[in-house]
Amino acid sequence: MESNTIQNSTGPLLHIVFFWLKEPNNKKHRFEFETAIQKLISTNPQATANHLGCPAASEKRDVVDNSFTYCYTMSFPNLDAQNKYQTDPTHNLFIEQAAHLWERVVVNDSISLD
Repeated sequence: MESNTIQNSTGPLLHIVFFWLKEPNNKKHRFEFETAIQKLISTNPQATANHLGCPAASEKRDVVDNSFTYCYTMSFPNLDAQNKYQTDPTHNLFIEQAAHLWERVVVNDSISLD
């Protein structure tokens, strides 16, 4: 299947965000980050499901990257909801409260094939 033939925008859409904190062993910074993201989880109207986690103690393999501090996954019903999330005040507040804590963020968005 050629990637340019996939035009789905209906969903569900997974928004997967990996965060690397500047000081991952700093308990105060972890508390600040977790407080800010929990506020986002509890107040954001677009997401239908949320998952916040840390690296698992998975078997060490070349394809496994456990270097991140946190992984946050949101599920949206469709691309439109995810686009609205990007400018939602709850998302902007989270960035305002926590951006100074991270040194790197990687986002992967995935939409179902159906």
